[in-house]
This record gives sequence, C-alpha cells and structure tokens, in this order.
Amino acid sequence: MLSANNLQLPPRLRGVSIELLPGEATGLLGINGAGKSSVLSALAGVLPLHSGEVYYQGQPLHAHPGLRRFIGWLPQHAPLYEDMTVLENLRFKSLLHHTSNRKLQQTIEQFDLGDLQYRLVRKLSGGERMRLGLACCLLHGPQALLLDEPTAGLDPLQAEQLRQLIGSLASQRTVLIATHLLDDVESLCQRVLLLEDGRIVADELAKPAQKLMLAEFSVPPDDASLLRVAGVERIHYRDGHQVVLQLNADAVPHMAEKLACHGWGLRLWQPSSNPLLERFRTSTHNPSGDVAP
Repeated sequence: MLSANNLQLPPRLRGVSIELLPGEATGLLGINGAGKSSVLSALAGVLPLHSGEVYYQGQPLHAHPGLRRFIGWLPQHAPLYEDMTVLENLRFKSLLHHTSNRKLQQTIEQFDLGDLQYRLVRKLSGGERMRLGLACCLLHGPQALLLDEPTAGLDPLQAEQLRQLIGSLASQRTVLIATHLLDDVESLCQRVLLLEDGRIVADELAKPAQKLMLAEFSVPPDDASLLRVAGVERIHYRDGHQVVLQLNADAVPHMAEKLACHGWGLRLWQPSSNPLLERFRTSTHNPSGDVAP
C-alpha cells in the first residue's frame, strides 16, 4: 500500500526503507529524537529529501503528487484552527476535500463529536483535540493513515479511549503509528519497527507466535547451558540477570522447576512480550540511550 526506499536526509534519516501492508497496523518505535516525525513527514510527501523515494501502490509520490490524497497524516500537534468551533474545522476540511454533508455527519457520529461541535477548539481537552484531529484527517477517506505520537500527553483514560478508536480504524486501512510508548504498540500493532538514530534497526511481529518466557537468575547460565535444557529452543535476548527464552513443543508445564533444579537461582518466571519491546524497554532506562545488541 505505502512504501519507502532508502530515504536520506542526514542527520534525521539515514537510509530508511519501509513497506506497509493493507489492513495492518505497524508501530514505529523510537526514543524522542530518533527520527520518527521525519519518517512520517517523508511518507506523507511533505518533507524534501536528499535522496530516496516514497511509493503509493507502487507509484512514486514525487511523480504523482495527486496520490497524496490517499494518505492521511496527523502530526503530534493536530493542525486545527483554535478560534473556530469543532464543526467549523470539520466543515472547512470537508470543503477542501469536496466531501458530502452526509459524510460530514457520519464522521461527527463516528468520532463522538456531536456534543462538542459548537465548542471552540482552544477549549478542548487533549483527548478531544486528538479525536477531532483524527476526524479531520479521515474525512476524505485516505487508505493509509500516519499517526505521530497519538496518545502522548493524554491521561490514561483518554489514551485508552483513543487506542480503542484507532483500533477500530486500523482494520480498514494501512496504519503507521510513530510512538515511544510501548502501550500503543502492544495494544494496536501487528508489526513493530525500531528506529534508532535515523535508521530502521529491527522489523518484527509485535506478538510473536512462539511461546516466550522471561527468566531471571541469581547466577545466570550461559546460552549453551540453557539450550541443553529440554524444551528451550532459542535464547532471544539477555539483559543482566534476565533472559528471554523461546520454548519448543517439548516444553513441559513445569519448566520452571526444571530450570530451578540446576542451581542457577531462578527467581522470576513469567510470559514475555516481544523481545524487541523488551530491548526498547531496557534502552529507555539506559542512561546512554543505547539499545542492547
């Protein structure tokens, strides 16, 4: 649906290539300053690049600028008119894109903006602004949706409500969500891309099919010792005393007891999320900001 090849704009983008599929929500995960907003701006066709190309359904965006109408882009700070009402913002967007009044009313209902339509934008809460921003972004029916930090700065209730709304939209189009919040990725995404210093350094399923377990040892064994334990197929990730293990079909229900009897001081055994997300979680607590290899 939407792809990019070797996007270069040093120091913000250093050879970014992405392929986004229809009906799939992808998370672009990175710390602040990693280049997430630049990637979204480039994919939306509004950021001049040193080199590289963006494609919509295989056609280059620079050669066919009219294709931009199929791409909806919502920056972190929604571009709204503060001294206009919710309805006036929507009507203005509707006029720009020649959408029908029926579509406008459907959008107001879909995003639960009926009670807010006569309120000035500057009087909206953060969650209400993002709902309005999404509504304006989707009025013209784009097939690819680019969201930049959609839940950043919202309280937990507002963030959860917005995730539910985005989740209802994701099955109908291609969605890329740039975020530094793991809750966004774990709740909404099928794939996750890890962006570091302007480069994509990992591309994985957000929820691996294999059974992954997080183990913590007082005396961590080496990889070879762990792999000799029946049921352990692969070592996904290490961080100090913690190890993420992939179990195979031979793994027995009492794997914790099997590991504990080796004298390594097993002190934690629980299901693990994607090792890539574990890496990111660790990196955000690392003063150097480096992602573990």
